[in-house]
Amino acid sequence: MTTANVNFRQGPGTGFGSLGTVPSGTQVDMQNCDDTGAWCSISFNGQNGFVSGRYLQLSEPEQTTGWPRSFQTGNGATLVLYQPQFTEWDNFKTLKALVAAEYIKDKNAKPVFGVIGVSGQTVADTEAGEVDVSQIQVTQLDFSALDRASLTDLTLQVGKIMPTGTITVKEDRITAGLAEYKRMDDVEGLNSEAPPIFVSTEPAILVQTDGAPILAPVKGDQGLSFVVNTNWDILKINDTSELYLRDEKSWLTTKDVSAGWQPVADLPDLIKSLPDDDNWKDTKEAVPGEPFPGNQPPKVFYSDKPAEMIVFEGDPKLEPVEGTGLEWASNTDSDVFFLKASSTWYILVSGRWFKSASLDGPWQFTTPDLPSDFQYIPEDAPYYSVRSSVPGTSEAEQARLKASIPTTARVEVGSLSADVSYAGDPEFKPIDGTSMSYATNTNDQVIQVGAKYYVLQDGVWFVGDSPQGPFQVATSVPDEIYTIPPSSPVYNTTYVRVYDSEPGAVWYGYTMGYLTGFLAWGVFVYGTGWRYRPWYRPGFRPIYFPRPVTYGIGAFYNPIRGTYGRYGYAYGPYRGIAGGGIYNPRTGGYIRGAAISGPRGSAGFITAYNPRTGNRIIAGGARGIYGSWGGKVVTGPQWSRTRDLQKDAVNRWKRDGTPGNLANFDRRGDVFAGRDGSVYRRDGENWQKFEGGRWGDVDAPSRDAMKDRLGDIGAGAAIGAGAGAALANRPAGDKLKDRPNQGKLPNVQKPANRPAGQRPAAQKPVQRPAAQKPAQRPAAQKPAQRPAAQRPAKRPQAPAHLSRDRRARSAGNREVNRQRNVQRAQPRPQRQGGGGAVRRGGGGRRR
Repeated sequence: MTTANVNFRQGPGTGFGSLGTVPSGTQVDMQNCDDTGAWCSISFNGQNGFVSGRYLQLSEPEQTTGWPRSFQTGNGATLVLYQPQFTEWDNFKTLKALVAAEYIKDKNAKPVFGVIGVSGQTVADTEAGEVDVSQIQVTQLDFSALDRASLTDLTLQVGKIMPTGTITVKEDRITAGLAEYKRMDDVEGLNSEAPPIFVSTEPAILVQTDGAPILAPVKGDQGLSFVVNTNWDILKINDTSELYLRDEKSWLTTKDVSAGWQPVADLPDLIKSLPDDDNWKDTKEAVPGEPFPGNQPPKVFYSDKPAEMIVFEGDPKLEPVEGTGLEWASNTDSDVFFLKASSTWYILVSGRWFKSASLDGPWQFTTPDLPSDFQYIPEDAPYYSVRSSVPGTSEAEQARLKASIPTTARVEVGSLSADVSYAGDPEFKPIDGTSMSYATNTNDQVIQVGAKYYVLQDGVWFVGDSPQGPFQVATSVPDEIYTIPPSSPVYNTTYVRVYDSEPGAVWYGYTMGYLTGFLAWGVFVYGTGWRYRPWYRPGFRPIYFPRPVTYGIGAFYNPIRGTYGRYGYAYGPYRGIAGGGIYNPRTGGYIRGAAISGPRGSAGFITAYNPRTGNRIIAGGARGIYGSWGGKVVTGPQWSRTRDLQKDAVNRWKRDGTPGNLANFDRRGDVFAGRDGSVYRRDGENWQKFEGGRWGDVDAPSRDAMKDRLGDIGAGAAIGAGAGAALANRPAGDKLKDRPNQGKLPNVQKPANRPAGQRPAAQKPVQRPAAQKPAQRPAAQKPAQRPAAQRPAKRPQAPAHLSRDRRARSAGNREVNRQRNVQRAQPRPQRQGGGGAVRRGGGGRRR
């Protein structure tokens, strides 16, 4: 809602043309704001434009949900729509929802509640965290209490307010609503072995090489070499064998890469004369070098394989986790917990939990058998993001669902071609368990299937008859490719598919597995856990091709972005071993540093395992792989929105109500649509059902074993065809499983038999005289039969799914508000170089 008369502009700034003025107090449909919140896009009077963010505030009902929404019908009635409850997302194409609705015929009439069912076709915009919904249809209209005239008016009005074009829905609202219904399959065959884990209570850095150090000459600087298979700047003076390590603006030296690093004040002339190119830009900015802060150099850990590191600021500082037996280590950037009952440490690494009796290890994989305390970690804690990695939490289910939403793009046949370069003649290695093989001496992913060669570049498949090409856009991909096991370094290619085809074009799509994020052990993890050996050819100019890694980058799940990011400042420049140098067969040299990561590389969010070539790279970004093709590939959201504009069919789902119309909604409590066609509302802990024109009390929905019950979900369940494994039914008879002496009478302890001779002799009674029978009495009058006591009728119970829906609505609104806060926050300066001196604060800082 606007707080003053504000200029409505064509773009985000005063330099753009004016579309008029939006009066003060006007309710507008706000879309997104820039990072600072200075300018926001809105919809007003059927036009889209921008206004200054300082003159906008959320109206009362919008502060948390954007709902309810009010409309005026042609007959002067009011129709109020409550927040939709998403019930199904079939193959991530057809979205279905139920909407609780309120119809008020006139100002003197009592409101009548009913249920409206809707469905629409979707295209996910995973980069923006939105879902475009089009072709919206009404599938259900259940208002049994309305008279015929009112029902006709309602039917006409619902048809009018349904959008004829595309609307956008926040992805978080949908995934939160479906997380407890939609079950996705786990990947089999991931590796759960713990990596090397180093722990320090003082400032430290982790230097990693992918195997033994590989040295290559620095072009144009005779006598100077550099270590290729690391993300750190490690330079070697050939004559003296001295190694020099850059940490931010300071330097260390040693002759043994694994030990003995000492600070150095004066650098050799060979380092001072490094070439002026992007490969050494960051390095030259640290010449001649500066002393370490406080003259205290960091401790240096070394590993020749991907490892992880936990750095505390002093001894671990443990704080209690409310409502659990856990304690949280607050003086580290890592996720570290301590369970008091068993004196066990727990750490979260690349989405996997490991435990140990000591911080010195050994560490044991424990995600499947985490103590139940982890499920009760508060949602408002600064380390709440770890809940996404705890099996059984709604956050974990939502993360898994988000990871399964495909990012799609339309590719015209003939518009693209692939170019593949090898280091010498193509070399191929068999893929275990298949008849296929993959190319090893290239940065590209080339797979031989029979006599054909398939190339995957930036989310698009190409095919050719020769390993050198030419390659054309593939209109289909062999099923055999999708049998590649996780133990293969090209496993992530199995997450890019042809989703649809049309004359002259193919729809491609990928899910987060392409970016090496996988569903396993009931959570969403980063990497397969397997260590893939790099391809290496020794020589004066050695050739080295890296492979995907799981560890060594400080990967953490970011629930706001729905992807994994890197926070490993202490892991070196570009936050970990994945940022090492890469050989470019086209030039015969290496690209490294800023030349690899690009201008946004410091943002730290992981892209797919990128076959980088030096002239076409993926720079930063979370999931926007198709943007690498420029305008030659049209993403699904771009296509659907452009199509609507061409048809002049965009019709925003506008709100016609005013704050005055909505002021009393909160007093009615949360209103929900039941899958039984009835409307329910919750006020505090009490539930009511609208029936016969009035509200009546019902028992609260059951909370028992919500995730194991199918009956409440309805026929067909909420799981779309092919979307994953269905919910498991309870085994028969499990209700008696925990009862003692199940199905049997209790064991009664009988007294022991006494031995013969110890029993007392029984005394016979003295014989009594015969009793005189009384004269026959008249038959007694039985009292009239009393009527059976009337027990009060058992109160009906609200459907169990409403408990889920209520939690899902709350979770979705909470996530959307977190998104808004992130979008409007000032961007933080990002640290560009290596080192780990002063980045602290625990999980709360990682957004």
